[in-house]
Amino acid sequence: MLKGLKMYKLEEMNDISATDLNKSFSNYINSPLSSIYKMLGLDHFDYSYAIGSYIYLKNGDKILDFTSSCGALNLGHNHPEIKKAEEFCLQNDIVEMLKFGNNKLQAMLANNIAEILPDNLDISFFAVSGAEANEAALKLAKRAQPSYKKFYVRTTGSFHGKTHGILPFTESENFNTGFHVGVNPDNVLTIPFNDINALKNLIKKYTDDGDNKIIALMVEPLQGQEICSAEHGYLRQITEVCQNNNILTIFDEIKVGLGRTGKLFTFLHEANCVPDILTFSKSLGGGRRAISAMTTSSKLFKKSYGKKLHSTLHSTTFGGIGSSCAVAIKTLEIITREDFMSDSNNNSDYLYDKLAGLAKMFPRDIIEIRGQGFYRGLQIRFPHKKMTDINLPYANKFEIACMGSIVRELFREYNILTFFTGAAPDVLHIMPPINTTKSEIDYFINSLTDLFEKNIYILLKKFIKGTIL
Repeated sequence: MLKGLKMYKLEEMNDISATDLNKSFSNYINSPLSSIYKMLGLDHFDYSYAIGSYIYLKNGDKILDFTSSCGALNLGHNHPEIKKAEEFCLQNDIVEMLKFGNNKLQAMLANNIAEILPDNLDISFFAVSGAEANEAALKLAKRAQPSYKKFYVRTTGSFHGKTHGILPFTESENFNTGFHVGVNPDNVLTIPFNDINALKNLIKKYTDDGDNKIIALMVEPLQGQEICSAEHGYLRQITEVCQNNNILTIFDEIKVGLGRTGKLFTFLHEANCVPDILTFSKSLGGGRRAISAMTTSSKLFKKSYGKKLHSTLHSTTFGGIGSSCAVAIKTLEIITREDFMSDSNNNSDYLYDKLAGLAKMFPRDIIEIRGQGFYRGLQIRFPHKKMTDINLPYANKFEIACMGSIVRELFREYNILTFFTGAAPDVLHIMPPINTTKSEIDYFINSLTDLFEKNIYILLKKFIKGTIL
């Protein structure tokens, strides 16, 4: 290390105080985001290590993590078999990077993905993030369609990523406002989620001389921002309508795939419903690696990139690194074991039953339970009339402040980590690992029960007093 530089050493990680961590994060990463964490009480998050559903603090306490890092931790923190897969790679000095020659671990992973998916989903492209997988899907779709087709379709409430190329397809929270974008927003059409007639009418509107101008429809089978589930039959209907009109379907299961909703992928809940392109990521890396996949059919891939001249039109430097593929292979092996999903579904049913019981206990506070499987949302009714004397800096932050007070209380008083989004600030997101135990669920429900028995008015006043909105 160069003399005079004040640089941390890796071995000093657990010696860093919460104060120093807050300072470094604020100064060198993202000061506004650091201030939000402070509002939520996370400036005292002095952690040391994590295993399973828990993050362990230096003082000996443990935090029950019911966020799964927004879907990346389906198997929890540091799953022992995932760690062994990484150790296997280290012990055997595997080839991590190979750009010339058939990549062994990529081929093995792609083979396994083809085995677990319907027959027409058999070709995979690997990248690092979900946004990259979605961009790959859009490029492939455009190449496969006739040149006169100009338009894509998204749904209201959608979230597909934040990179320039995918931003026009993210409708939620105005994330794309103020940016130049890779696809002209005028070429991205929006229809209401769960409205099959809106899709049919849009196709009619953009059809001329028998040919419609729509390339593809991109949709989340379970929307992650507001936790809105596709109504029964909707996914099957849109695939049928699109197929009959030569429109490709892209299902984005980046956040909710790999067992989160009770099956390996959410669209598998519907009979006779298979997309042309499937994207998934997050938990594919077993909670330790960044990897994503775009999977499509051999027929569609050949239309886009089937010629030798076109075989490298879409690629990425760090897609399909050896150990990332190895971890993904192990992740799929774990989730597809005979008893794994059965046990997971039993426990997710248990979670829903407990949430339903909570809703009956507090009908004035809980409006509805959203979601599927181990991705649930608790929509909460906040008592506006009782809080008119609280001086909020901005009226439109009322629900954010209320939910912030609940998230903060769960963390500070019950050692539970939860989250919410700006798209639906009245919905508490409940997203534990899919191998969460009944005892962990019981502790979470008991804590929520105790919290709802408190006066939310008092919680909000305490929250406002201790934060700057």
